[in-house]
Order: sequence, then structure tokens, then C-alpha cells
Amino acid sequence: MTEATLSQSAIFSARPTLHIAGQEDARLSTQLLALRMEENEGGLSHLELRLNNWVATDGSPELAFDAGSTLRLGAELAVYSGDAATPTEIFQGRVSALEMVCDYGKPPELVVLAEDALGSARRARRTRVYTDQSPAEVARAIAGELGLAVDVTALDQPRGTWAQLDETDLAFLRRLLARFDADLQVVGQRLQAAPRGEVQRGSLELLLYSQLARVRITADLAEQVSAVSVSGWNARDGATVHGEASALAHGGPGSGRSGPDWAREALGERPLHLAGPAVQSDAEARAVAEAAFDQRARRFVRAEGVAEGNARLRVGCHVRLAGIAPQFDNSYYVVQARHLFDQRQGYRTEFQAETAYLGT
Repeated sequence: MTEATLSQSAIFSARPTLHIAGQEDARLSTQLLALRMEENEGGLSHLELRLNNWVATDGSPELAFDAGSTLRLGAELAVYSGDAATPTEIFQGRVSALEMVCDYGKPPELVVLAEDALGSARRARRTRVYTDQSPAEVARAIAGELGLAVDVTALDQPRGTWAQLDETDLAFLRRLLARFDADLQVVGQRLQAAPRGEVQRGSLELLLYSQLARVRITADLAEQVSAVSVSGWNARDGATVHGEASALAHGGPGSGRSGPDWAREALGERPLHLAGPAVQSDAEARAVAEAAFDQRARRFVRAEGVAEGNARLRVGCHVRLAGIAPQFDNSYYVVQARHLFDQRQGYRTEFQAETAYLGT
């Protein structure tokens, strides 16, 4: 794989285009001063737009967006970025807040805040119990209540009783899926949930001092352990349950020696016992232990970088960083992406990525 060009044209515009209610809005795109879209593991993308709220109509200045504008609370908003000739959608959601900013000697600005479709999943707390259901069935039930289509990969086991205790739907789903090393995201109006080992939302390569402008990579043994164990009690059978993990099940992209292997060599055996999770069978205890072991291992090497604006650089993407050093040139899993635009620096993408492996 080699670094792909961002456009087929030698000179191209990367200014974002904005849509309201499914239609491109020329005034909205023209008045754009700055944009920030951030997404993370666990879903719920956030958007902030800063707009020049002053225009001249027939020579007379007036507000660009007033109470009669289609840009209002609850409006459907979408952002497209990349080459303006073939833009890619990076955000779809609804306006959740508007701010008017007035400063002496400057034109007024309108700040628009929006969230994707998971915004409705964080607005109310609930207490309820899901009985004899798998994590996949719980995700489908909650997605249905939110009016979202759903794509769930695996997660059909274990079946059990899951309690949502004074939690928002989003917090509960995040907690439940993280227990089994799974992630959720929303794409448009579809909720996607899958084990981390099954997620790959595209792949690309970034070469240092080409499309990759800056990067900081840290290999850290602080959280690395040689094994994770989980114990519990099956009240129905009156028996203890136990599960343990000491090898990677889903290490994610990358190659080299894993964090647990480095930790064993540098620090010796470092087993970890988790006392908190309630588990009812050996299989569930083992799944929880494997998830905790893998999550720690994947955080072994973390990269924070700034790249030329790239609409394909999204959470779940596998990105190969190259031209840095043999130890750190590797494939990483993107866990956070922040798409930024302003009139001074143009379009750029900040990201955080991780891998369980360090080269030798």
C-alpha cells in the first residue's frame, strides 16, 4: 500500500460544503469561517461551525441567518469535505445549539453546534432490565427505540440479564459493548456495532512530511500486563466461575512484538485480577478477561498526528504510518479523528491511533 493522492487534480479546493435538509446551501458554505468535527470510539460525533453572520444585500448590511433562516435549532445538517469536485460526507446530524458572538469592530458570528443521530441516546436516563438477551439483541432493541436502522456483527453470545441503572441509552450501550470488546458508531441513520477485531472502516497510508505533517508516538508499558483474570459466582448453580486471558485474541492492525511480550521481558510477570465485573459462567468470565487484556494491549503504542485534510481518516480506519523510524512505522487503528477547517490553515485532520505492537 502506498500513500494515495487526495485528488486527481494538481490544484483543488478542499473547502467544505454544507447541506441543510439534504440540499446544499450556498450561503452557509460561503459564510463558513471555521469548522470542527470530532468523533471518537463509542460513537456520538460533534460538529462546531463558525459563520460570518453579516452579508450585504443591495448594498445594505443585514444578518445572514436570522429567525426566518432554515438554519435553526433541530435543522438537519450535513458536512462534505475533501476535494470539492468529489466531496465525501463526514457528518450528518441535527443542530442542537446556536450561539451569537458579537465583538466591537468585528462582524457578528453565529456558532452552530450539532450532534449525530446518537444525540437522542444521551438525553434521558432510564432504569430497566433486559432478560435472557444477547448484547446484539439489546443493541437492536435500543436502536429501534431511537428510530435507527442497525447493523450488528456477532455479539450473539452470551445471553443473560443486563441492567440499565439510571443510565442514558448511550452510556449503557457503551458499557455493555466495551465489556465484550466491541464498539459502536452511527453512519447516517444506521447504528453499527461490532467487536473491535471485526472493524475496519477503510485503510490508507500516511508518509511523514508528505500528507503526515506531524506525529508523536509513545510506546508505554504502564498498562501492560501478562494476564487478566475474572472470577464470579453463579447463584443458580451455587458454583464459582473463573476466566483468564494471557494471549491476544484481537490485537488489531500492526506487526512486531506485542505490549504484553515487552512487559514480560522488561518487568516480569504482571497478572491483573478484575474484581468488579459480575459474571455468571466460565465462558462469560473468559470473554470479559479477553476483552480487558486486548484493550490494554492495543493501547501499548499510541500515535497523535496531524495530516493534510482527509475525509477517509475516520474512527475505525486502519492507517499505516511510514517514514518515521523502523520501530514505529506500522499499521494503527484510528480511535479519534478531528476534522478542522479555517481560513488561515485550510483543511487538516488531527487523529489518535493505536497498535498493540512495536517493531524490533
